[in-house]
Amino acid sequence: MSIQEQIIRQRDFSSGVVDPDAIRRDDVDALKFALRDARNMASTHTGGLIRRPGRRFLFEDFGIIMDFKPFDDVAYRVVFIEGGVKVRTEDGSLVASLVAPWGADDLDDLVFEPMDNEIFIAWSGQTQVIKIAEGTYSWSITPYSFAVGLNNAIRMPFFRFEASQNVTMYPSGTTGTISITFSAPILSPLHANVRFRYAGRQIHILSVLSSTAAMAAVIETLPTAQRVTVANGSAFSIGQVVETDTTNAKAEVVAVSGNDVTIVPVELLTIPVVGETLVSPTGSAKISAVTAVGTAAIVQWDEQFISAYRGWPRSVSKDRQRLIMTNFQQKKNAVFWSAAGNNRDGQIGADADNAILEYISAECQVYHVVGGYDEFAVTDRGVFYVPVSVGTPLQPGSVEFRPIFSSEIANIRPIEVTEGLIFVDKSGTGIYAVSATGQTARPYIANEVNRLHRSLFHGVKSIAVSSGTPVFPSRQVYAVNDDGTLVVGQFNPDRDYIGWLPWDGAGEIRSITGNYGSVVCMSVYTFDGVEVGVAEALDYSLLCDCAQTFSADDFADFFELNDGSPLQLNNGTSITLDGIVTGFFAGKEVELFAGGFYFGVITVPEDGIINGYSAYGVITIGVGFDWEFHPLFSNFEGGQPVGQGEQKRKIEKMLMAVRETQEFQAGNRVFGSYRGGEDMSLPIPKRNDTYKYRETGRSYDPDVAIKSTFPCAFKLIELTTRITV
Repeated sequence: MSIQEQIIRQRDFSSGVVDPDAIRRDDVDALKFALRDARNMASTHTGGLIRRPGRRFLFEDFGIIMDFKPFDDVAYRVVFIEGGVKVRTEDGSLVASLVAPWGADDLDDLVFEPMDNEIFIAWSGQTQVIKIAEGTYSWSITPYSFAVGLNNAIRMPFFRFEASQNVTMYPSGTTGTISITFSAPILSPLHANVRFRYAGRQIHILSVLSSTAAMAAVIETLPTAQRVTVANGSAFSIGQVVETDTTNAKAEVVAVSGNDVTIVPVELLTIPVVGETLVSPTGSAKISAVTAVGTAAIVQWDEQFISAYRGWPRSVSKDRQRLIMTNFQQKKNAVFWSAAGNNRDGQIGADADNAILEYISAECQVYHVVGGYDEFAVTDRGVFYVPVSVGTPLQPGSVEFRPIFSSEIANIRPIEVTEGLIFVDKSGTGIYAVSATGQTARPYIANEVNRLHRSLFHGVKSIAVSSGTPVFPSRQVYAVNDDGTLVVGQFNPDRDYIGWLPWDGAGEIRSITGNYGSVVCMSVYTFDGVEVGVAEALDYSLLCDCAQTFSADDFADFFELNDGSPLQLNNGTSITLDGIVTGFFAGKEVELFAGGFYFGVITVPEDGIINGYSAYGVITIGVGFDWEFHPLFSNFEGGQPVGQGEQKRKIEKMLMAVRETQEFQAGNRVFGSYRGGEDMSLPIPKRNDTYKYRETGRSYDPDVAIKSTFPCAFKLIELTTRITV
């Protein structure tokens, strides 16, 4: 019995390119909408397939780029470069150039977060803040610092590090310049200018004398030790924290001798009074006398959590009007939130709007925290979420970390999307998405969104997401590989997955941003062995990269005689010379487009002037790229055609329905070119047509390449293939 022919009708290409090892997975629904291979293609929001957009040259520079919109009507492009920052307008004009402390090797590790009219930048050094002043629009960059409160006390988080437990601090006085002594080695020379707290009161280290001693300035008057006589001294022991029942004085017990208990008030300067009861964890007794006895050594001390010695956060973000700091070397599982509405206020407290310092109860390094409906903490060992709602607002005492995903994760900043969160695994090849489930018991789930596409990814350096625009309505995800190529994923609301397609070209992508309706990348091109860094914006109207458009009559001049008069023909017409000054492209090899025609590759003279195109209104020059894709013909629909998987097969007929398409090639045939009688002085028409192609030969896996012949428009909306044995 003969085997029936197979007809594959594909109108949706949104699955992108699948891993070569997966092309036989006919049981997976996504393969019905996939490609065997592709380069520089993009799927549309309707499922069609087009050549990827070109990229428009914006300005020349090396660095990492971000978009910044400090005010409603003002947007900038901020480029972080070696040793500084350059601020430009959206069209590339330089606005400000600032000096910064990071080097070239730090650029990939910078984490930046815009907040109002400031940008907070975290890295291995002290957090920096870029600010644009309202009204004057002047720019500045300064080290981040916490707010200064009453009595010159800094509103910063303090912490007692584990290595210093059971170590006492002894101050020589309560005001002015004093010496402080620790009972064990604590200090480093880097502790100079660091603040400590003694019994909750701040002191400023002026100089470090040794690992146990330093000179300090008292910022807040320190408490004086009090000898309290009680009815029963056996109810108290050294190191206990005790309180009184009337004045609510809180203190640490530093000595016990009979019924005399020496205490140091903690946090407040309130001291006990005669007649009230002193309460400890092991008993209580009435106070009969109180006497001040000077200073004493106590264990109730701590030091500032963030400092030059302990380290600064290596990641920043924002949510719920709070600045969030994470990725601390001094406490790897810590997350710090500033006070609500004040990103310089870091004083920890119990009020709802106070700053918060919390720790995940797991052995993990917290890389980043991202906001959303809830908050997500991305760590080296997994993802946790912090429930945030009206019932459990983000405030001191209500922070809880609940696990979502457990596996090793890369330190690549995740991105927030409508569905939840997208992050990269430790291998640099796996892309995962956290999405809501709608269930109370398990509100979020993490799924791999490139399981069938992993071969496209390697050493992912960063990810970004774009919004839909009138030109291209689909949202897209961009992953930058370590070799400078891009993998572009498209959200598909009709199907529960993201389809991925690889993009490459002469320019290597170093960073990308996708805010405010545009996608801009920092690329590096090599011209005659010299690397050149440029910023480029994706532009669907362009057919090349690093593209610039010029007026064809950029300048006009005439030949002169020695006396300066014009050289004229016999009819009195001056001999003129028209040209275009290209600037950046001087001496470079580029492709040229004008009037809808492709003029091929030209070498721009060293003076940057191109002549001979005055007949056209504008010309575009840039760096070309080609495109290609291979349809996937392995999906069988059951019945007798399934037997084709056991036979060599032949593509009997392929029908390619295209729209707004010029010339392209399928197999060894060219389609869409000029037809007989068409005016070849005009560009090839953009056709809405269906072309038929037949492939010779047979194969177990038929493969046909559809590709570009020269840079021009292409859009495939349906591919119908008839396959026989």
